[in-house]
Parts: sequence; structure tokens; C-alpha cells
Amino acid sequence: MPNNQILTLEETRRLIEAGELLLIAASQELLDQLPAGQWLGGTIPYFMSEAGAEKNLQHLFVSRLSNLAQSAEIKSYSAQELEQMLADRPKNGFSYIAMPVFSEVHKAYAVEIGQYESLYDSPILGWITGKDLEAEDEQFPAVYHGPTASCLSNKAVMMHIELPESQYAEIEIYNPYEQGQGDRIQFLENDFSAAEVLINGEKQNFAHYCRANEIKGQLPLLANYSGALVNVDIERIEEDRVYFYGPVSTDQVYYWAKEITYSPNAFLDKMPKEKAQTAFNCISIYFNFQLNGVRLANYGGLFTFGEIAYLLLNQTLVLLYIQDK
Repeated sequence: MPNNQILTLEETRRLIEAGELLLIAASQELLDQLPAGQWLGGTIPYFMSEAGAEKNLQHLFVSRLSNLAQSAEIKSYSAQELEQMLADRPKNGFSYIAMPVFSEVHKAYAVEIGQYESLYDSPILGWITGKDLEAEDEQFPAVYHGPTASCLSNKAVMMHIELPESQYAEIEIYNPYEQGQGDRIQFLENDFSAAEVLINGEKQNFAHYCRANEIKGQLPLLANYSGALVNVDIERIEEDRVYFYGPVSTDQVYYWAKEITYSPNAFLDKMPKEKAQTAFNCISIYFNFQLNGVRLANYGGLFTFGEIAYLLLNQTLVLLYIQDK
């Protein structure tokens, strides 16, 4: 059986009832109908598969992990339990995580997780859950603790997977953007939004600056974290405030990404070609690069409202590889 499949509700139920270890993404309506078992779930209906990238409200994306894990544990955590979350990771293995977008735990993880010295001791990756962007407002982003079949709107759920001693997990990220050399932007608060900022050292209202420069929010802001370019994606620009899908930091200097000609090939040409165990990609990449129906190399996975590769990322492809020692 392939590691990653798009399945019907009945097919997914059978795997759960057979005791399989599963990572599952789908609409809230489908996830609510799953029985208790060894699974971690999250709301997202945007998938990558052999058939191509798509929005699919009738099926579930299922990653089968039973043949990979020597042992596994699925636990939920509040915003106040970040340290315990990190401590519970296996010594030889990795952990999947899912968190609802803009929940308390999402914001706490994004702002605080980099302060923990143990963060990089064991790989951690996953996704920020969302919903169908055309759905009614009563649908809400959620995660699911499979062992109790519980739907959670303000907790993180993690699946800690221990690997055999002969293997190890490795995370790779791919950023389709390059940092531009335009205005130098510095933020005055560590937050998911900003009003006053420094533009080339001069204090300005960021929303006014964006409108004056005809910035719509398609291109992300980029900061250089010790050689790694990290994107911050704009969610919306209001009258006097700009809101982001990830936190900005007072410790970083940001620049707009270089202009890019959006097309599937602009994303595909530079992507790693090796077959990955799991892939998490950004919903903004799905729309910006016009990927609907496009097959993405050898990856099966999800389009998300934020990607985790230790830190919270935006507009970034996150890949998990299982390597032999």
C-alpha cells in the first residue's frame, strides 16, 4: 500500500479499525465521522497526490505510518505546555504536529518555540490547519486527537514516532522566493500584526505604506535567519494595520521578496526531486503558482495555512525523509 493516498470515508474507517497508524487531513464534516484509533487529524481539504494538486471535499488524505514506526504516541498540548511537548519527542525519530490557525497554541508556538534550546534535538514538522476558503463561517479550523476521536479548536496534537536504530529522520525545506534589495523593514513588536514600523529607519504606518506602494500581499516578506530565508505571508491589509500568517520579529530585518512570474514551472523547476515520506506546502503557493491539477514531483501531502519545520514557516515546502544510518 502506498504511504500517501486519497481515500473514501469507508476506506479510512477500515484502516483505523484495523489498528493502522495514520495521519489524516480532510474537511471537518468527514473527520467528525471517524472512529477512535491511532490517528492524528486536521482540517484541510487541499491535497498533493499522484493525480495532481486539488481541493477535495469528498475524500480524505491519509498517510499510512505503521510500517515506518517502531512505536508511536499521540498526545494533545495546550499553549502552556510547549516545554513538555518538546520533552516528549523520541530520542531517535520525529514528531508530527498540527495546530488550528490563529488559535492560542498556534500563536504561542510561533512566537515562543525558538526560545527553547532543545528545539532542534529531534525533528518536528507539521501543519497549521485551516478550512475550505469558500466555506461558510461556521466551519472552523480544528485538530483531532484520534485515540479519543476528539475535535479540538485550541490545542496542538502531536504524533511522536520512534524509528528503528538503523534509521533517522531528516527535514528539508524549499523556499521558492529570493530576498529583494528594496526597502529595509523593521518591526516594533513580536506579533501576528503590525501598525507602526520602521521603513529604512523612518517610522511609518505599515498599512498606509502598503497601499501607497500598491502592495496586495502576494509576495511575502523575507528575513535571513543565519543563512536560512524565512517568509512571512500577509493575511490581510486593513485600514491601519497589517495582519500576517506568521509572527514578525523585532530581532530581524525584512525585505520584500523579489518579483516572480507566477506559473507552475516557476515553482517546479527548482524543487528537490527525491521521493519524500511526507510533504507540507503552503496554501498561498497553491493559489499563487496556479498549481491546481499540477503533479508535484514525487510528493504526497497537504497545502496548509502554515508549515512547521521546527519553526513556523509560510510559503515554504517542507519535506520529510527517512534515511538509513
